[in-house]
Amino acid sequence: MISIGSTTIDALFTAIPEQQDQFDVLANNALSRGIDLYQKGNYDGAVKEFRRSVGLSPNSSYTQNAYDYMVQSLLKLGRTDEAIKAYQQAIKLDPMNDSYHLNLGNVYFSLNRYDDAVAEYKESVRINPTSTLNRYSLGQAYLQTGNYAEAERAFKTVATQTSHDANVMFALGQTYRRMGRYNDAVDELKSAIATKKDFGYAYLELGFVYADEKNFDSAQEQVSALSSIDKSLATQLGSYIYQLKNPRILAAYSTDLPVTDGPGTKVSDIDPSLATPNSTKRFVMHFIFSKPMDVSTVQNPAFWSITKADGRNWGGVYNWGMPTPATEVSLPVPDVVFYHENTQTADVTFQISQNASGDGTLDPAHLVFRFRGKDAYGMTMDQSADEYSGFSKIV
Repeated sequence: MISIGSTTIDALFTAIPEQQDQFDVLANNALSRGIDLYQKGNYDGAVKEFRRSVGLSPNSSYTQNAYDYMVQSLLKLGRTDEAIKAYQQAIKLDPMNDSYHLNLGNVYFSLNRYDDAVAEYKESVRINPTSTLNRYSLGQAYLQTGNYAEAERAFKTVATQTSHDANVMFALGQTYRRMGRYNDAVDELKSAIATKKDFGYAYLELGFVYADEKNFDSAQEQVSALSSIDKSLATQLGSYIYQLKNPRILAAYSTDLPVTDGPGTKVSDIDPSLATPNSTKRFVMHFIFSKPMDVSTVQNPAFWSITKADGRNWGGVYNWGMPTPATEVSLPVPDVVFYHENTQTADVTFQISQNASGDGTLDPAHLVFRFRGKDAYGMTMDQSADEYSGFSKIV
């Protein structure tokens, strides 16, 4: 048996830390080269240096930076699977490092893999429950998965750990809006704005809340406020308001039907071809809408109707409320509709038929044309502007 003297043993133990120090220096040098390559846009080269840094000293104080930069480089290269595996490897080396779980959760979040993000954020909170960033991130992931109760719980916990944090108020406002608790959402978002006057996203979210409530005047006020803070957000909110507004009939006209002629109008006077008993003539009404319309409903005659005004709104009363004469012809029925997307105009074609005795009459001014379809965004018609008659213009 060979015995090793104490002097030799001391020399070995002295050499080990010295050797480790050398590896740490080499790891730091590789990290520095990688960062330099990263900043120059050479992400392939940077990845190699970061891998080298980790390989030289996997437990050094430089390891986390190396992994973080490595993942960012891989994401720049579109190599997301490798980026995820890099953080998974880091977690195996240091499973109690909450930052690794947090950052892996951020990668999943950026890829819309919200359930995976929740799992990583929960682990980061378990490891470091005092971190407001960990819990805030978890709340945001819950928000994306539709788990609003847990999102509210997370954000409220963060609120108890911080003082007047506008971001937390904003997050709670987002949560309450998705829960349909609009009053609570308004309170939180107004508090966020009071704390941070130029908080553009808080104005945006507040505008969303008002628009959801159909309070378009207040929503438009947020557009005005955003115009001096962030014009792109102002445009985004304006577009959202536009989409949520119910479509309206702006105007209607006909070049062949005298829609202002009243009770007792002879159909033969409307068009000479109708002087012949049992004759039929096609007419067209043109309707201009306030928004792009859903083609499938606007071109379907079943969504259109032509009825007699009954005094419900401002359409007057058919035949001025007097008994309908025996000469009155049948009401026309829409049979063909064509929609012009470029002008947001619908051409509604219908027929008027003469009676058997050739003396038919009609009250064109009190024919009510109504559309009950949707616009291109799925919004139903504004009931204060979904009808037209020659008497009322827009009912």
